[in-house]
Amino acid sequence: MIRVKKYKVGFVGLGIMGKPMVHNLLENKVQVYFYARKQKIIKSIEKRGGIFVSSVSDLPKHANILITNLPKTKDVELVTTGKVGMLDNLKKGSCVIDMSTISPKGAIQINTELNKKGAFFIDAPVSGGEAGAISGNLSIMVGGDRKSFHKVKPILKMLGEKITYIGNSGSGQICKMCNQVLVAQTIQAVSDIINISSKSRVDPNRIREALLGGYANSKILEIHGKRMIDNDFKPGFKLSLHHKDLKIAKSFLSNIGIQLKSLNQVKKLMNLAESAGLSDLDSSAIHSILEKTYK
Repeated sequence: MIRVKKYKVGFVGLGIMGKPMVHNLLENKVQVYFYARKQKIIKSIEKRGGIFVSSVSDLPKHANILITNLPKTKDVELVTTGKVGMLDNLKKGSCVIDMSTISPKGAIQINTELNKKGAFFIDAPVSGGEAGAISGNLSIMVGGDRKSFHKVKPILKMLGEKITYIGNSGSGQICKMCNQVLVAQTIQAVSDIINISSKSRVDPNRIREALLGGYANSKILEIHGKRMIDNDFKPGFKLSLHHKDLKIAKSFLSNIGIQLKSLNQVKKLMNLAESAGLSDLDSSAIHSILEKTYK
């Protein structure tokens, strides 16, 4: 257990990922001040020792490290630089760590605004899903001021196992974008293999078991492959959020002159899945759409 009693952390965004992150901070004896709207979550975190703060703007009055984990770029902008956000009460030298997946442009803009206040912004998106958040072994991709990163690294170590400094502000989000594109395309590839197995009247469990022992092995095959075979799409990472990430990727890539046909294909599958009412299921639920093309 890492003990860093000198740190006081403010936290916004206690969803599927954020809630277990806060649990890990509290278990490591960090004093956590948090904002949430749902009474069930407020009571749950208070029982573990967290201190509820009634407004986001007041969080910087209690903590010099602020962590956000929210669905969209506009949500992060709202709580950091927005009218009801942290900006006015941020102290010089404070650091905001955003562990959401947002646009690189958004991260850079927030960083610029916080720098004007003498504060710092670290974009630190994560990979590993709910399981990684619970176990504290997330992969964390960091962009921003290197000195600020090293100051808050002990906090990040409580949340993740592999922490990689990528570069300047926004680069953590670019790395996460690459991750999301690769994961989405691999989910599609694994779905294809499951469908090929079923269409060939071969047990997909046996195919998966064999492939896990060779170069085709991956966490996607291991975890999402089983979800597909079992038809169990309880969300570790919601399809709607993954689709949002791919929209960010497509926009970013378009701006730098790159068109990925493979990205467009999997994005189309996610669009169809959302239209079919699968938004709140795991992103591997695109299998439900893809398998129909094999019948």
